[in-house]
Amino acid sequence: MQARLIMLGLVVMAFMGLGLVAYHYKLEARDAQAAERAAKADLEVAEGVNKANQETIGRLQAQAATDAKLTAQLAEQLAAANQAFIDNNAALAALKDANAEIRNFLALPVPPDLRKLYDKPKAAGGR
Repeated sequence: MQARLIMLGLVVMAFMGLGLVAYHYKLEARDAQAAERAAKADLEVAEGVNKANQETIGRLQAQAATDAKLTAQLAEQLAAANQAFIDNNAALAALKDANAEIRNFLALPVPPDLRKLYDKPKAAGGR
């Protein structure tokens, strides 16, 4: 009889052990599902951030291309303006050398009021 009670006790303890193991695995499965949901949520956030970053990169690349185009156009305009200035100075020098009347006119003194416009200090915007 005592052996049966010991056997019954061992069987009960074995079932309790199996129950505890099953409960442990159930908790682990629940924690794994929660971790999976958190990972999926993190993945969605990361994909959203990545998409926003890609869109920003696209906009920045488009802006850089526009900036490069405008810079090239500005460089061409500046080169054209410089060439026009050089051509004008060359034409003025040639005209001055070829025509005594123009040479005498350019030798005249500049009126004081006009000179004030050109003799402004650099800080005030003069040249």
